[in-house]
Amino acid sequence: MKINVLTKGFLSPTSRGWLHPILKNKSRLFEMGLDLNFYQKYSERVKDCDIVIVESKFVRADWKENKLKIFEFLTDLKTKNNKVFYYDLGDNTYSWGLEALPYVDKLFKPFIFKDKNYYCMPLEGFNILTDFYCKEGIIESNIPLQHKTLPEKPYYIKNEDKHLLDKIHIGFNSVFADNGLDSNLWKYNYFSRLTRHFFKLYSMMLQNTKIEDFIRPSLNRKKDVSCRISLDGYSSGINFHRTLASKILKEYLSTNKLNRKEYFKEMRDSKIVFSPFGWGEINVPRDYEVALSGAILVKPDISHLDTWPNIFNKDTVVQCKWDLSNLLEILDNILSNYNSYLNYAINLQDQYKNYSFGKLGQEKFCEYFVNMLKN
Repeated sequence: MKINVLTKGFLSPTSRGWLHPILKNKSRLFEMGLDLNFYQKYSERVKDCDIVIVESKFVRADWKENKLKIFEFLTDLKTKNNKVFYYDLGDNTYSWGLEALPYVDKLFKPFIFKDKNYYCMPLEGFNILTDFYCKEGIIESNIPLQHKTLPEKPYYIKNEDKHLLDKIHIGFNSVFADNGLDSNLWKYNYFSRLTRHFFKLYSMMLQNTKIEDFIRPSLNRKKDVSCRISLDGYSSGINFHRTLASKILKEYLSTNKLNRKEYFKEMRDSKIVFSPFGWGEINVPRDYEVALSGAILVKPDISHLDTWPNIFNKDTVVQCKWDLSNLLEILDNILSNYNSYLNYAINLQDQYKNYSFGKLGQEKFCEYFVNMLKN
């Protein structure tokens, strides 16, 4: 089966998270029947295949100004002999790519709603958390976005088009990427930023997670709670959410950002890491870094989302209310009964290691990826 992938390469964090396991396992995937080819520019030969995968970053620049151009492009990719898949790289359960559904055979996302009917609702602020804040009267509605390339109003699927929901499928998340301290996926030094522009070179530099990246959970940690976050750069609803978290926690800790080395050291020394929502409910790569560090991960309720591998669940994450009204109570309960809560950190790290480390994890990815495309 010949698979052609249209990608912008490693320029964005989400792109790096999804390309990493495909490229690291390209030889094994070939043995399993997938001939994978990557294109950073379109040419007619892209259509000569069984499946064309268009990553969302490849067409993102036109979403606000010229969506018709995107739809014409997706339509033109389709032939009698191929299928066209759209891969939405967004961390959010909401999808900017919903409007592309009539023009593709499938839409994949790392995270989707368990109840797909949410895609039939005009969510304020383009995410379910901002929509909740608005409907509860906590913040005003009509929240503008700061990103110029995104649409002004959230698109949703009308009742007469609900059959399109069957095209929405779970892709895979960043558990297979290298999320360790020395990973070049997430470093922002000059060398890393430069090499990301060279697809073949950067592909050869990819490394898998190393066993020394896993810091085993323990009762002997010096710091109680860590939460290092940015407070702006998001939509107004998410800015409010993260600023609220900072205000609640300010008497106990600083939320100002640290450099990467200090940030990892603090997580490894902390019993708990609180991770609010960002552009997505799961913070990439933060929540994976917490799993590596061996701290207990506390997050707002994520029971509404589905993903694969689903390492963030009721057995691995202590979850609080979306309005954060019980956050301090939960933190106090954990610190007062740390021994009984430690299994959350152990379970999260064990599930993470089960997929991310060694040949067994790579085989699980390959089997899933092949089935994802063939089914």
